[in-house]
Amino acid sequence: YRNLARTVHPDKNKDGRAEEAFHALESSAAVLTDEKKRSDYDKKIIAARRRRNKYAMENVVGASQLAWGKSVSTLRVAKRVLGPFSTPILVVGALII
Repeated sequence: YRNLARTVHPDKNKDGRAEEAFHALESSAAVLTDEKKRSDYDKKIIAARRRRNKYAMENVVGASQLAWGKSVSTLRVAKRVLGPFSTPILVVGALII
């Protein structure tokens, strides 16, 4: 903490964003040193990860359902067009691909 604080301190670093970086460093150090704030932060991060994972799974499930629906409709069309020969032709086609 001290080395980083010394690096981004506005008196030592003349970059225009040094003050903002120093305040961010101070606030993060305050959260890490206080047990209550740290546990609240950890809970917030875990909840955000769960939400993100839930939405990702919903997107994967939705995409797979869409793909499955399209493949099933393709098989129905093939069965209508090819009639009784659809299954052997589709199997041979799948083996070739």
